Amino acid sequence: MSAALSVFWLLAGTLGLFFGVANDIFHAPFAVLLYPAALFVLAMRSASPFRLGWLTGIPGAALSLFWIAVAAHLYGGFPWLLAAPCSVLLGMYVALWGGIFAWIMAHCRAFSVWRRCLAAGLLWYALEWCRGWFGSGFPWLGLSSGLAAWPLWMQPLSVLGAYGYSGLLAALSCLFCEALGLSHGAEPKIGRGRAAALAAALGILLLLFGFGRWRMDRVAAELAAEGEPVVVSLIQGNVRQDLKWTRDYQWNTLQKYMALSSEAVKRGTSAGGRAELRDAAVAALGRPFGASGGDTSLGGVPELLIWPETSMPFIYGRSPWDVALRSFARELRVPLIFGSLGTRGTEESPVLYNRASLIDAAGRDAGAYDKEHLVPFGEYLPPVLDWKLFEPLLQGLGGFAPGGRKPLFELKAEGRPAVLTGMLICYEAIFPELARQRTADGAQLLANISNDAWYDRTAAPVQHLQLAAMRAVEQGRYLARATNTGISAFIDPLGGIHMPDAPDRALFTDTWLTGKVLALSRHTPYFYVHPWLPVLALALLAALWRGTLRKRRF
Repeated sequence: MSAALSVFWLLAGTLGLFFGVANDIFHAPFAVLLYPAALFVLAMRSASPFRLGWLTGIPGAALSLFWIAVAAHLYGGFPWLLAAPCSVLLGMYVALWGGIFAWIMAHCRAFSVWRRCLAAGLLWYALEWCRGWFGSGFPWLGLSSGLAAWPLWMQPLSVLGAYGYSGLLAALSCLFCEALGLSHGAEPKIGRGRAAALAAALGILLLLFGFGRWRMDRVAAELAAEGEPVVVSLIQGNVRQDLKWTRDYQWNTLQKYMALSSEAVKRGTSAGGRAELRDAAVAALGRPFGASGGDTSLGGVPELLIWPETSMPFIYGRSPWDVALRSFARELRVPLIFGSLGTRGTEESPVLYNRASLIDAAGRDAGAYDKEHLVPFGEYLPPVLDWKLFEPLLQGLGGFAPGGRKPLFELKAEGRPAVLTGMLICYEAIFPELARQRTADGAQLLANISNDAWYDRTAAPVQHLQLAAMRAVEQGRYLARATNTGISAFIDPLGGIHMPDAPDRALFTDTWLTGKVLALSRHTPYFYVHPWLPVLALALLAALWRGTLRKRRF
């Protein structure tokens, strides 16, 4: 492969990765398929597949993750000279898996077209799955996340999950490369083998479209006959990150959240009986937008209030504001889920937790969940970096401990059965395994509280929102997402995102959002196959290699 052609594919791959996921310039979801296509072509035709494959992903990943540099500069105190490399380093890590993909696929050149494409899909699945748990796990910028903006194309998540769908999309991309003769520099004319590859690729696209259309109709019909309706209000306080932790501002923050919550409850209107509430929720399924702050036609009287992660900037249980918080929930007679700091241990040596708490309608403490999957550097320091040697350099970072497994809250209300709500705090919503575990524990509704104020007006809030939407489709659950500065939203089991406004106008606004969700108990196919997918993928990969080695031997 010539140097010019290598540069072309490197550029195509990195542009596909950047524009294929949510960004601040222009999002073209199917452009994400250019990334595995570029890696596949480089693997088949380049003498340096790993190096070029790695380089292909670095610029696109680093630009997509530029919000890391923004957070490091605005709130970490890093000058831009040190903040910018943070995004580059994380981009290099994400791109490294692309380099590994290209290097392994280069050893599949002797495979037939069909075996190569199947191997590519299985390998891509295996690598994304590994990236989801290796170290602390970082499944951001997965291939399937590029299509999370389009509910119709999200439905395969209910069967394959995010990693499995990524593998299918990678195989589809490679099939198109084979059909167009890109992988071996073939002549433009279409032969029988290439025509078959093109037919297969188009057939997969048609199948995905048809499945999406069928499932959106079927799920709507099923939910019309089941599901317990719950009216929820999400409160978005929009408290500045540089003010919220100051002691003098704590009471102002509490007053702000109480005022917004009181308005949401006061403006709530009777929406009819349980059947009418269910019908209204089903009617909104799959729509990309639909909810508006202050629109009383969307919800009715709230049966649950959700405040964001660390919305209460103090240690709940040891603060003078505890009594006011419990009294407020008792006066409104509405259960309240909120985020705060939590501690265990003695006052001399406390253990700090990122906590979600539940106060019931009578003003009593009814549950607490401590975040179990912490953010590296932000909430804890990875091994080695927590040595005393690095303490002066990394002062102020980390400090939190992972919590135990008590992620379900029981929401009780008159006139309906209790609803089990599974908690996901901030970063936890990007992990398929955690959402699946909440559902396995019995969660009928998922709640995600977060604080994305760290990332200013970058692509991070939209990327985070779309990753959370994938969890809703995978598990067939509604997900209520309350964030400090946005984007707060209700996400239905088909991936429809219901938010106050378009993403650029939903950020950094004081608002509340009331909507109807359904507590559901039915499981998706993905729920059942999730534990077996890694084993199946690795077994099929091993069978492909074994078959090839046997052919070479004889």
